[in-house]
Amino acid sequence: MKTSSDIYVRRRIEAITGLMALGFALLAIRAVDLQWLQADKLQQLAENQRQREFSISAPRGPILDTQGRVLAESIQVPSISAIANEVPPGRIVDLAKALGMQKSQLTQRLRGRHGFIWLARQISPDTAKTVMALNISGVRQEMEWRRYNPLGPATGHLLGFVGVDGRGLEGLEYSMDAQLAGLPGRMQVRRDARGISLPGGAWLTQPKMGRRVSLYLDATIQSLVYAALADGVRIQSAKGGSVVVMRPGDGAVLAMASWPGFNPNDFHRYRPSQWRNRAVTDVFEPGSVLKPFAVAAALETGRWRKESRIFCENGHFRVADYVIHDDHSEGWLDMTGVLARSSNICAAKLALDVGPERLHHLLEKVGLGSRTGIGLSGESPGILPPAERWGPVETATIAFGQGVAITPLQLATAFSVLVNDGMYVSPKIIRGRTHGEPYRAIPKKIARVVMRMLVHAASPEGTGALAVPAGYRVAGKTGTAQKPDGHGSYAKEKFTAVFVGAVPADAPQLIIAVMVDEPQRSIYGGKVAAPIFRHIAAAALPYLGVSPHRANHDWRSMSVASQDLSRPETGDALPSLYRRSLREVRKLASASGYQLHVHGSGWVMRQKPVALSHMEPGDVLEVWLDD
Repeated sequence: MKTSSDIYVRRRIEAITGLMALGFALLAIRAVDLQWLQADKLQQLAENQRQREFSISAPRGPILDTQGRVLAESIQVPSISAIANEVPPGRIVDLAKALGMQKSQLTQRLRGRHGFIWLARQISPDTAKTVMALNISGVRQEMEWRRYNPLGPATGHLLGFVGVDGRGLEGLEYSMDAQLAGLPGRMQVRRDARGISLPGGAWLTQPKMGRRVSLYLDATIQSLVYAALADGVRIQSAKGGSVVVMRPGDGAVLAMASWPGFNPNDFHRYRPSQWRNRAVTDVFEPGSVLKPFAVAAALETGRWRKESRIFCENGHFRVADYVIHDDHSEGWLDMTGVLARSSNICAAKLALDVGPERLHHLLEKVGLGSRTGIGLSGESPGILPPAERWGPVETATIAFGQGVAITPLQLATAFSVLVNDGMYVSPKIIRGRTHGEPYRAIPKKIARVVMRMLVHAASPEGTGALAVPAGYRVAGKTGTAQKPDGHGSYAKEKFTAVFVGAVPADAPQLIIAVMVDEPQRSIYGGKVAAPIFRHIAAAALPYLGVSPHRANHDWRSMSVASQDLSRPETGDALPSLYRRSLREVRKLASASGYQLHVHGSGWVMRQKPVALSHMEPGDVLEVWLDD
């Protein structure tokens, strides 16, 4: 007979056996689940632990000048990253010191973070070497692409810059981002049990460099333009200025510079307001440089001829309730004299005779009031009020450049119409870009007559005499305009000084438009902007192979002369020393007999005089250098 204790033991054994059987059954089910049902998923998880895929950025395409010289390129630089939760707290002080950061700043960046984090991006190789020598757990070096502009501030406004993420943010880098940006690649690397990457790896997709962008810009002319503009602005204690240099005929922009500049290699040190390309974004009232177009409109009516004479009212002329003044009291002037003496009153009389519709139509045809389509971001269309809003006062004042606003690029483009026998040619700076077809804006005969008048305007009898470099003739026009005060009137002490011209006048090779904003020592375009024009022309023309007193060839047949500053030559062949080494400058000065005055070290950023074409042995050559 079984006792109660035997029954209890047997039931315990049965219960344990049942539990064991259930456990084995669950293990079997789990084994089936792991081995068959979840096999692919678990294998993928294991692979993810053993290997990792990385996105590898691609270099942007280079930007080249007209001779294939690099204006912007991507170079590899080190960056420092970390796995935030793996950085030992005790090493933060050493790490912060090596990175040039405050301990509190680095602590705040790491606090509460897990996984990958950037500590310092695109730093110097020396800094990266110092950091990696500390051998801190979780800290590693990555290689990234950084944009570098060899000419620095000289091309800052035009080319713009690229952010740390490799995207263009300003200038051509922004407007051409889709073409310049490369395609990132992906790489797979294997890791050990501790998660440390093993040597080697396999490319899943190779990174692809962006496409190159070639410009019509000439690096040498750009450099000397930037230096001449900087000197001119400083001499006049002006607020700033812009210059556009264009080749007539095809509209190629060889240089475009603004001052003050900024260095795109270190753009974060500047305010956003300093980044914009003011040669295409900022507008100004052009003043008397519009008078040639008022004369052209008058000649086009057939009622006026080159020999026609106009009474200039001895310096005072009333239109409605507005009195127009001339700086110099004049009596009777012919049409050439109107431009040479820059009479506001005569220009106003011509415009009133022509009428608002006809003058507006001509200004519109030469490109005022619309974007040129050059392909630069932020381009302004300027301001050209519709003709129906022109009363007698507006018609009169627009004839001498008040009441309209243009960009320096629009000014150069409009002037090119006169140079090109009346044909409008769209300006261009990006090679391979489609532009509008040329069209006739002014009759050929009238454009040629006005050009001959403009030679007198830049003669000793005209207001542009200081624009003429020795050995050349210039066809050009000065402009001086009061700046609007923002309250419907004009500021009494704020002016823009302008000069635009073509050189050599007989067969123009260059159109140069110069605008100086708020000069202080003088306000007149003939004294402020014209000398800048002269310095640029005197340096650029010999570089382009156009010697003094040789102005009778067609500009299209001229070849660009190569220039080698590494060998001693006379100053005639050396328009600019910009970005040259001190060694090269000393060699030149020694060979030419110049007295050399040096400021700073590194590479030439500025020189005086701007043009070396008329220096003699014993003259002083002064250069400013900057690393």
